[in-house]
Amino acid sequence: MNTHKLRPIALAIITLTALAGCNDETTYIEQPKQNQDPARQMRSVFADYQSAIHTLDNTEFGQVTDQMASSRQAVDRMYLDKLENIDRSALSDEDKIYYDTFQFDRNIAIRGASLPNPRFGNFDIPITHFYNYIDWNASVAGAKQETPDDYQSHIQVIREFTAWTNNLHSQYAMGIVDKARLPKVLTNRLVESTEKALAVGTAPYGLLSQGLEDIEQHRDQYEDAFVTEYQKAVADATNAVSGLIDFLKVDYLDGARGAGTAEDTNIGWGDLPNGQAWYQWQLDRNSTTGKPAMELSQLGEDLVADAKAEMIRVAELIVDKRGATPKANWREENGTISLRTFKLLDGNGDIDLNEFFDYLNSEQFFYGRDGRDISGTDYATLCEAASSPSACEAALIDYNTFKTDANDVVAKYFKPIKTDYTIVPVPANREEYDGVGSYGNNEFNLNTNPDYSLQKWNVSTLLLHEAAPGHHFQNAYSIEYPPADKPDYIQNVWYTAYAEGWALYTEWLGLEMGIYGELDNSGKPTFVNATGMCKLDLDYQTFQGGIYTDAEECNALQYFGSLNEAQLRNMRLAVDTGIHAKGWSIKQAQEYMDSNSALGNGDIESESYRYAAYVGQAVSYKSGYLVIKEMLAKAQTELGGQFEWASFHDQLLKYGDQPMEVVETSIENWIKTQ
Repeated sequence: MNTHKLRPIALAIITLTALAGCNDETTYIEQPKQNQDPARQMRSVFADYQSAIHTLDNTEFGQVTDQMASSRQAVDRMYLDKLENIDRSALSDEDKIYYDTFQFDRNIAIRGASLPNPRFGNFDIPITHFYNYIDWNASVAGAKQETPDDYQSHIQVIREFTAWTNNLHSQYAMGIVDKARLPKVLTNRLVESTEKALAVGTAPYGLLSQGLEDIEQHRDQYEDAFVTEYQKAVADATNAVSGLIDFLKVDYLDGARGAGTAEDTNIGWGDLPNGQAWYQWQLDRNSTTGKPAMELSQLGEDLVADAKAEMIRVAELIVDKRGATPKANWREENGTISLRTFKLLDGNGDIDLNEFFDYLNSEQFFYGRDGRDISGTDYATLCEAASSPSACEAALIDYNTFKTDANDVVAKYFKPIKTDYTIVPVPANREEYDGVGSYGNNEFNLNTNPDYSLQKWNVSTLLLHEAAPGHHFQNAYSIEYPPADKPDYIQNVWYTAYAEGWALYTEWLGLEMGIYGELDNSGKPTFVNATGMCKLDLDYQTFQGGIYTDAEECNALQYFGSLNEAQLRNMRLAVDTGIHAKGWSIKQAQEYMDSNSALGNGDIESESYRYAAYVGQAVSYKSGYLVIKEMLAKAQTELGGQFEWASFHDQLLKYGDQPMEVVETSIENWIKTQ
């Protein structure tokens, strides 16, 4: 008789998942042996946890079910108990960072799975247009493979995609029963973006057939039986997606909240059953600061009001350069373009900020809308993927020019990094649904659609945020300068507040680095002797289409871009909580952003839908930034002349992503050692 022995971890998982719905508080869990070194105990807990989760679910796309959420919670509880049995005080300051991070992760996950409808206690559900896993997973399932052997293995990936899609279908169906579903306005957008992304040529879900078409083009390399098997797997996957989309269009949409328009109110997470508790959990896992929704909302509104004073200073300089009534082409809501006179001063001689915002959104400030035809550049081939190659090439010229300038300046504040990045345009079929920019895999993805991109005066701040010293630098630094014994678990964690807080901090750091000019006694840029893109020797009659009179005005408007983006993050605190805690409509959010910033209409539209869809994520930017700035001020005050930028940034970056409450402890301990 053959006896099959289970590994200890597998046995533990089976036991725990069987007990997941049980209330037996006396269940015994083996704890780390106390005669081991605490650092080794901790790493053992991390490694065993990763193995346990893999044992629980090793599918390509993950199993999205209530049962899986409950099982994961049981594993989380088990390993939190194991961790907390370790003597934290005996760990080094470095290891305390890892201990606290793992502890935070487990606690936030356990909380999420303890709320009703546990399938919502993760980043994947409900899927929306902004993080469309249907699109992303379908691209993996349908992808071409390198060899026949690869296709033999990949057929299982397609089957797992089908199972994942069918599970997702079931989850949305359950959402009808327990009244936890997306509003009509987001459901429609999810359906539209999915259909557009998965269509290839005339095939509605052709993205899933890319590999199959490759097989059929090389039919002589495959057995007929395998081709038939692969065809069935692809057909099953296509039917599963088609069935899900048809379901969302009819059964799911019927009875969902609202009429499907931007004017619909009460579409936020807070309006779901138990929604306010759910929303606070979303805020906590995104901001990692523990601040309640109403406190974040008030903070946002206060910061929005404060930011306008500095915007007025920039507007006053523009009036000095161009007068109070500059003229420029303006696009009306109906699409017509006419010459408009902008009255930048009101009847009392004060700056009219809303009029100034309009001026900065005139046609001359947008690539592809300024009348220029740019072609034949070094970026022509790259820009074939964009909807407007001319706008794309013009933008890439400017962004790549500033890339060189930024790299030179950044070197004075950080240890050098070797890994480079590339600026690539967002593909045409994603421009309407993606944001203005993103970063991943050493690529700064730039939306160059004339109606959905940022204005020319945003080049500096967007590149600082997404690339260097923002997201790219942050990612490359933690890889190139890792601590000596960094656990594998820590290398895979990701926190929005840390990542986006850092990127927003690097926008502010642009001021410190002199990107917009030397600073005055109050730390504000003077717009002279700048280290950024606005050089004294540029031909300002042609640079960016002749939109600046000189280097000073160029620096002032690039600085305004930094102010405007900072204001965006201020507004996010108010808008995210407005939609999800106060019942705002998307239209209300758009009007709030329009009245308090110079964001373009396309940017405002995409951002407002994003906040409705990507719950709580928008608050993470400013939340993380404020913690980093607070720690910077503390370090500079306590260290005085011993403070070094490169050393401070090294402590922030080398450990990778951390909850912000862990960042505070890390910097405080670092200060004591200096």
